[in-house]
Amino acid sequence: MKTIVALVDLSDLTFKVLKQAHALATALHREVIILHVLSKVPVVVDVGLISPVVMQDPSPEVVHQQTEQLFEMRDSLIKFGVKASVEQLADPSVAGVLAETRRRNADLIILGSHHHSTFYHLLVGNVAADVLKGAHCPVLVVPSDEDVPEKK
Repeated sequence: MKTIVALVDLSDLTFKVLKQAHALATALHREVIILHVLSKVPVVVDVGLISPVVMQDPSPEVVHQQTEQLFEMRDSLIKFGVKASVEQLADPSVAGVLAETRRRNADLIILGSHHHSTFYHLLVGNVAADVLKGAHCPVLVVPSDEDVPEKK
């Protein structure tokens, strides 16, 4: 294993993903690539009674803010002795993410899993599951702290 790719979405789960990446990179003397997808943002177009939602690229200000956050994360890993870099992707598809992990010769992918409803997964999808299905290397899924309802 030479390269660990940490997929981050800048949610509360990002810290847990980076904590796992740090622990494994330190133990195995590996590089960490922090990979973030520039997701499109929903914008309501006001045209009267029917106001559709259109997905647009994030504003330059948002991109700049996210880039700064990613560099802070990278610098934190470097401060603790881990070789780290940052990559942002404009292609939000799972295929695009997986192609980038292959291009970077990832030996391990680390990502977080949010506990969303079945309806959410039906509409939006489940990135963690899709990455697991298409990954070319092992995947470590870090669960969120959200409570999962018990099955009876």
